[in-house]
Amino acid sequence: MKRKGDWTATLFIGILVVACALAGSCHAATYESMKSYEDLLRSQTVLIGSFENLLKNSTLADSGYNYQYQFLDSFDDLADRQQQGLASFEDLVSYNWSTLSDEEKISLTESFEDLIRREAMVLSSNEDLLKRGYCNVSPSQKQELLDRFEARLKYEVVLYTKFEDWLHFQQTIENDGELKETWIGFLGSYEDLIRRQANLLASFEMLLKTRCDTEYLSLTKSSDTDSGETTYTYIVTQGTGITLQNVTITDSILGLVAENIDLDDANPSYTTSKGPYSLECADCNNCTCNVCNFATACGEVVTANGNFTVCVVSNQVCEIVDDFSDPEPELEDIHPGIDIDESVIQGGAASQGTDEVDADNAGKAGQKPRICPTCSRNK
Repeated sequence: MKRKGDWTATLFIGILVVACALAGSCHAATYESMKSYEDLLRSQTVLIGSFENLLKNSTLADSGYNYQYQFLDSFDDLADRQQQGLASFEDLVSYNWSTLSDEEKISLTESFEDLIRREAMVLSSNEDLLKRGYCNVSPSQKQELLDRFEARLKYEVVLYTKFEDWLHFQQTIENDGELKETWIGFLGSYEDLIRRQANLLASFEMLLKTRCDTEYLSLTKSSDTDSGETTYTYIVTQGTGITLQNVTITDSILGLVAENIDLDDANPSYTTSKGPYSLECADCNNCTCNVCNFATACGEVVTANGNFTVCVVSNQVCEIVDDFSDPEPELEDIHPGIDIDESVIQGGAASQGTDEVDADNAGKAGQKPRICPTCSRNK
């Protein structure tokens, strides 16, 4: 988890900047070189996404090494470096804007929008990992990680503002009949980015309200697998003598579990289940994989002086899944990790990420989201 000072994408942009200085102009930063840099940044987000999937399906439970903090620190550093690369890309394109054709401007704007959305997904992953490990780090480490996550969110707003500037520079494309749909796509993308930012802010607010004791509220999660079908059970319990209302339980993978729960001395706990799900290894054939998730609960504490909200995080639950239902794959080796479906990013139009779509569809169909996790080949 040691941070490294050099980073491929940062080095690449540095070379372009030096070339600009030596040449006396930035014409060395051609459209092709900017697209190449954009490809490097996209590849970096794919790698970060793979790393995040490995982390979220690992327990990291070892009190002797504080792995939770070490990996949270490392993942935050990766998110920071990705934002730096994005800022460099924006600077490079903005500096050379006047040298670009209209088609090149549109193409780079689509690239910038795609990169910002991917960065938002990285921040969402960062928030999920932080939520899971929040009660396993010291108070000073909590504050440090919260401060750094807040800094990422603030700089994300700066990037959104830059994207908005690029749109203002091209607003006249709306008047071109052939580019009308492109402009509508940009507007839809911008709206989607703002919505993602709002969700991240709501998650950050939840972290600020999270307690690591059971004074007001507690949540436990368990799983039971029978004949390959897994059912998850959630138990939310009031603190002694505490009255709560509008309690909501949310699973990190399955989404909303239950809502509008009231707890008091007459009804001190509430139990609910979700499933059964037929867990599969979505990204490998004939393999064994690990599927881990946790849950959160938030509710209003009722007092004579007014209500306030508290949130808690459950224990993590992991299931080892043996998935040998498909024919033997042609490839000899299957490596750990997860394949990211590039098709969910379509031009300038907004679209949901794979995990979001799978979770939504699974909730509607009563099936498990196809999220694979650390896959290993059994021989």
